[in-house]
Amino acid sequence: MTIIPKPYPQPNPNVPGSTSRFSAGFISITDEKGNDVQKELLRTVEPELPESEFKYDADTRSGKFVKSGRTRKGRPVPPYIPSEDIKELVRLAQILQRPVLIKGEPGSGKTQLARSVAYEWYGNDYKDHFFEWQVKSTSKAVDGLYSFDHVGRLRDSQLGNAKEKSSYRTFGPMGLAFLTSTQEAPSILLIDEIDKADIDFPNDLLLELDERRFTIPDSETGEVIETRYPPLIFITSNDERELPEAFLRRCLFMYIKFPDDKQLKEIINAHLPGLLTTQRAIVRSTDALKPDETFVDKLIERFTRLKRDIDTNPADNKRISTSELLDWLRGFLYDLENPGNTRSKELQNWVNGFKANKDRGLDEAFVKEGLEKLPFYYQALLKTYASVTQREESLKTSI
Repeated sequence: MTIIPKPYPQPNPNVPGSTSRFSAGFISITDEKGNDVQKELLRTVEPELPESEFKYDADTRSGKFVKSGRTRKGRPVPPYIPSEDIKELVRLAQILQRPVLIKGEPGSGKTQLARSVAYEWYGNDYKDHFFEWQVKSTSKAVDGLYSFDHVGRLRDSQLGNAKEKSSYRTFGPMGLAFLTSTQEAPSILLIDEIDKADIDFPNDLLLELDERRFTIPDSETGEVIETRYPPLIFITSNDERELPEAFLRRCLFMYIKFPDDKQLKEIINAHLPGLLTTQRAIVRSTDALKPDETFVDKLIERFTRLKRDIDTNPADNKRISTSELLDWLRGFLYDLENPGNTRSKELQNWVNGFKANKDRGLDEAFVKEGLEKLPFYYQALLKTYASVTQREESLKTSI
């Protein structure tokens, strides 16, 4: 079998010169050296998903989704900005045909990667190729393969309405990924948070991961389900428990580090472009030897220091992630775009000062007032008693 890896990411067919299907076009910006450069804008998409129904062919032991001709609005898919290592990982996983085990801090993009690959490859059709298995503490390996309605079959049998055994069998996410994956259109399977299940769960999947097949007992349908072409499998873990060595041997591995400042800025630009466009502001440095920065630079700097303080505080067991960062920034962006909406006089005065001075530059002391002691939107960032108490103590010492 010839293996031809599908490139990731894929260009947007509607945006010439783009590098990602999430691309919304290009804008001119001034770089750090004062040069005008073209920057690609990545945006969250709200796909129009074709409605489709899974059809199983018992003769070929394969399946596909058949479109009905109708569409529905899908949930937003945020852009994922992959590093070169991640791009290579996706390519290598296709070549070696092995699942990918992904670990990393909360908010580092472990879960989002699989959905991103599916959307980059298939656009609005991605739901027909992407299958998600949310693992819980009660999950069993068979749950992802198929389920069989024994109660329904018994009831129908007692009423004299017995049907074919296959009528009571429903495929799970791994079963659907096996049945629909082809060389031209590989399926993508996400097994999310595998470490939540009991200790035997990973070992119970060894045959399925190795040989991409499973057998349904004769007492149910007796079918052998085998994939025609291996799907691309992503498995995430939060490191809540060690995974078995036999399981690890079958996987490729990637630890996704928390984004650096440059990556955080790209993430903000993709999710909240208004902070870098309509609400962009320069912060004038009080140090003549220090270059001016943007308001977003200051936001990231404050978030990074806060994250470091929380990570090193033994009393605080909740790390903050990019999810909290984006929620915090959504608060700023909303009030900057909708002045006069807040009930807080302190916040309203700060927003008015920002709006009045953003075009000619903000004073560093003014920006510090809005960020340093977390007077605004701190509830989006601080999620533990320890961190809230630490904030209250810092406010007391500043009075």
